[in-house]
Amino acid sequence: MTSLSLDSPAKINLMLSVHGQRGDGFHALTSLIVALDFGDRLHVSLKGDGVDFHCSDPEVPTGEANLIVRAACAFRSRTGIKEGFKFDLDKRIPMGAGLGGGSSNAAVALRAMNELTGRPLNRSDLQDLAADLGSDCPFFIDAVPAKMTGRGDILDPLPQDLAKQLRGRRVLIFRPDFGVNTRWAYRRLIEASPRAYEPEALASARLNDFASSGELSGLLSNTFEACVGAKYLAIPCLLEELRAEGHLCLMSGSGSCCFALAENEAEVAAIRTICHSAWGSGLFFIETSIL
Repeated sequence: MTSLSLDSPAKINLMLSVHGQRGDGFHALTSLIVALDFGDRLHVSLKGDGVDFHCSDPEVPTGEANLIVRAACAFRSRTGIKEGFKFDLDKRIPMGAGLGGGSSNAAVALRAMNELTGRPLNRSDLQDLAADLGSDCPFFIDAVPAKMTGRGDILDPLPQDLAKQLRGRRVLIFRPDFGVNTRWAYRRLIEASPRAYEPEALASARLNDFASSGELSGLLSNTFEACVGAKYLAIPCLLEELRAEGHLCLMSGSGSCCFALAENEAEVAAIRTICHSAWGSGLFFIETSIL
C-alpha cells in the first residue's frame, strides 16, 4: 500500500470547563468531547523524500505553521523513517471555528503515515506524538466519545451505554461569517481570572449527573461563552434566542461555531430559520450526527 484516504472528523464539546492556568502555561480543563460525521478528507501517499502539502482551501497555511506538516516532521523524527509523504487535504471544516479541524488533520495524518509505513508506532505512541502537536490532537487518534482532562491530553472513553446514547444524535452546526482565535480566547480568560474559571468540582458534578441520568440539558456548558460573547455579541444573542425557544445549544470550543441538538425535522427547520434570521447570508449551516 502506497496511498491512503481517511476522513478527518470535526468535533464538538458537549461540555467544556476551564479551571485555570497551570504552571506550564497550559490550562487545566474538563470536557466531554465527541466526533461528528462531518469533516475533511485527507489523502496521503508515499513519496521519495520530504513533505508536500496541498489543500483545497487557499487560506490554509502550507508551511511549517500547518499541523499536518508538523505531524509529518515529528513522525519521521520519532520513527527514523526516511520515506517522504504527500498530503492532499479536501477542506470542509471552517477555520477558527472551535471544531478542532487542524488537530483532527494532524492526528489523522499520524494514523495514515503509521499505516503506510507498517505501523512502527503503537496507539500509545501515536497519542503521545499527537499530544506534542496540540491539546486536542490525542482525541482524534480514536475519535470516540470521551471525557477529556489535563490540558486536553488525558482521555477516558465514555462507558459503552453512555456512548451509545450519544452516537447518531442529530447535530446542527452553525457558524457566523467570522472566526475566533483560540489563543486570543485563552488570553481573555487569563485577563478575567479568577472569576472566568470554573471549579473542577462543578464540572465533575455535571458529568456525574449526566452519567446517572443520560440527560444532556444539564451537561451543556462552556466556559468560553461568556468571554468570547462579550466581544462577539452575535454568538450569545443567537444562543439566547434558541434557548428561549427550548432548543439545546452551545458554542463549541473557543468558537465561533455553535451547535444545537435536534430531535425531528420540525426542530431542524425552526433552528435553521432562527439562525438564518440572526446571521444572514454569511451563515455556515450543516446537519450532521455524532459518531
